[in-house]
Amino acid sequence: MDRATNLFELKNQLADLGFVSPQLVDRLRESVMSDNIQWQIQHREVSERVAFDFFFDLYRPERDGPVVLYGYDAALYQQNTMNESWRGFHADISKESAAQVLAKALVQQLPDEQAKPWMLNQEGVKAYLAENNPKRIDYFQQLNHSPMNQNVEFLKNSLLNLGFGEKLNGEMEKQIEAKTPEFNLTTQQEYNQRKVDYTLHFKAGNNQDMYFLNKFDASVKQGNENTTQSFYINKGNGVTAKEAFNLMDRSDGLDGRAVFKQLFNKDHEKYHAWVKLDWKDLTDGGNARLKQHSFDVEKFLDGKGIKEMNDPKSREDLLRSLKKGNKQQITVEKDGNEQKYFIAANPQYKTVNVFDHQMKKMKREELFPSAQKQETSQKQTRSEKQGDSSKAQEPEKKQSRKSSVKV
Repeated sequence: MDRATNLFELKNQLADLGFVSPQLVDRLRESVMSDNIQWQIQHREVSERVAFDFFFDLYRPERDGPVVLYGYDAALYQQNTMNESWRGFHADISKESAAQVLAKALVQQLPDEQAKPWMLNQEGVKAYLAENNPKRIDYFQQLNHSPMNQNVEFLKNSLLNLGFGEKLNGEMEKQIEAKTPEFNLTTQQEYNQRKVDYTLHFKAGNNQDMYFLNKFDASVKQGNENTTQSFYINKGNGVTAKEAFNLMDRSDGLDGRAVFKQLFNKDHEKYHAWVKLDWKDLTDGGNARLKQHSFDVEKFLDGKGIKEMNDPKSREDLLRSLKKGNKQQITVEKDGNEQKYFIAANPQYKTVNVFDHQMKKMKREELFPSAQKQETSQKQTRSEKQGDSSKAQEPEKKQSRKSSVKV
């Protein structure tokens, strides 16, 4: 068996057991491609309230033969405590089964040093989990989850999806553990060498058993003044941190850019539309209202000679970036040469804004002539071609008449 095939089979074996981490596959690849006879790979996974360490024992029975997974040891740690449990497992025991065994040891406070046998096979796992467990208690669920823990995990995922990463998680958990009724977290991010200050607003429910991220404020410096805008969050979804910047960015002399978002109507039904801040329509609190527009940017860009629209992957990347409100680079052939420009969607006027390589706004007609001008240009080109064709035939006709006179 060649090493590539050996790696493929081992990767599938681990995936069947529930281990699919790309980092683990990379370590596995290094091991299989090496000439080692026996070694161990360590792998860590972190969940809501617990962390796992796995130690996979690999060996090569024959010097030039395939690598085999002998088994693995696993350790489970309960975060923010000194509690831990260890056990060994045969190579056919899934991660889920191992988690249940280790969680039971922690829930029932069973000492590891008295665990016999140390290495559990399928029968051993079933017997261990069945003992004193008539209702089949989910020990891992019991150890790892609680309504408050699920709420914290949901908020962490919301922050991640909104583009704030994980840097606010620690302070957020402290405030929630202290049962602070209402608190704000601040952070700063930078886009296109411009800093944006964010204030995120959290509030506890009536019984303080759930916390909600209701909105965040974004503050961007526009000239000599700071502009602040509030963006509201619905069940963890809403405008992201970068999209907020794109909506507010007026550094190019325009009134910000539009983003394409999933919205909900009064019947809570989903739909999609472009949204853009209307700085002429403010709420009593000074917040610019979001106005909705419809625009098929893909249809507009088709047939415009944009190189990226001809490749499926580049096309997808271009459209996705434009829908997030970004200025995206494109390649267009002009004067016989490929040239780079930047475009941004302008749904309000069913077109795009065009910028040169220095991000200076251009007249869009310089790059994308209107349909009427294109038609006129095409007619003129056809007319010139017909004129050239007539001129080419004209000398022949004159020669024919002269011949007739001579005869």
